[in-house]
Amino acid sequence: MIRKTLLILGCLALSAMMAVSACSSSVTANTVDQKNLENQLSAAAQQEKLLKNDQSSLWNSELFNDSLFTLDIKLNAKEKKEAHRLARSFEDHMENSAFFMYHLLSELQKRNMPIELAALPLVESGFNMRARSHAGAHGPWQFIRSTGKAYGLERTKNYDEFYDFVASTDASLRYLDHLYRECGNNWDLAIAAYNQGEFGIKSAIRRAKAAGATEINADTVRLSAGARTYITRFHAYADILKDPEKYGVKRPEIKNRPAFKRVQIAGRVNSMKQASKLSGVELSTLRHLNAGYLSDSLQSNKPRGLLVPIENVRRLEKAIGIELNSQDSVEGLLSAQAAAADDGKAAN
Repeated sequence: MIRKTLLILGCLALSAMMAVSACSSSVTANTVDQKNLENQLSAAAQQEKLLKNDQSSLWNSELFNDSLFTLDIKLNAKEKKEAHRLARSFEDHMENSAFFMYHLLSELQKRNMPIELAALPLVESGFNMRARSHAGAHGPWQFIRSTGKAYGLERTKNYDEFYDFVASTDASLRYLDHLYRECGNNWDLAIAAYNQGEFGIKSAIRRAKAAGATEINADTVRLSAGARTYITRFHAYADILKDPEKYGVKRPEIKNRPAFKRVQIAGRVNSMKQASKLSGVELSTLRHLNAGYLSDSLQSNKPRGLLVPIENVRRLEKAIGIELNSQDSVEGLLSAQAAAADDGKAAN
């Protein structure tokens, strides 16, 4: 009787365990299905946002609006005259910026820096990646070698980061942030220091304080004629950038999304010409995007990769055997979208 009772209890326990297990499996399956559904919805939402951004203008985006112009620049008569003069070359220089402006505005937003600073490469070089000055400054941000080296820019036999827009932008914005703090949190003085040199402006600030100046700014600090001209040009270009219609010019059409992606080509592509053929990108465009390479050779002391227009990324990656691993990334989606569009054109 006892053995029979134990057998019955054992069967009941086993049935209960099987029921619990079935319930648990059902819950797990439901959880997995829910997770998959959430991932699909998230990917769909990101795709929708991406397509919307791809059709919208950078100039109407959250990266560029009036609230981000925090310096409250009001041009004086001399600056207005300079702005009208500089407007003649504004459109040409802004065409040079088309591939880089989204990146620059994104970096300014990330660092909580005034959007007016996007005008500095206009002042310095007109966004000419290979610009050189008689004073020995190089690249779009016109770093001199000593300052650039102090902020991590490297120059080797085959590669010069002073001409690399991504590397030099990072270095320049870190340098400008340092100057801002060193110059009493005043952007005009920081801009003057970027041009004239940190120690000259800091000496002028000390002299102004010693003379009894209670407010430290560009009006109370004695600056060189060159530094004042530089501030004038900066104010002028910043105002043109903010309101080009006032000067009868236009900004170039730039989409509100990344314009390029870095493709790792080490061991796969040896020359810029070869990369141009494989990607379908004009050689001049690749050289503009990758001005750090000093020759056609893509050899360097470390894997720097190659900046490629986002529309051509997937074509190059497929040609050199790189799998698209991050379908949900902005770059990945844009690359897949561009590849699909190319395939559609080919089919037609």
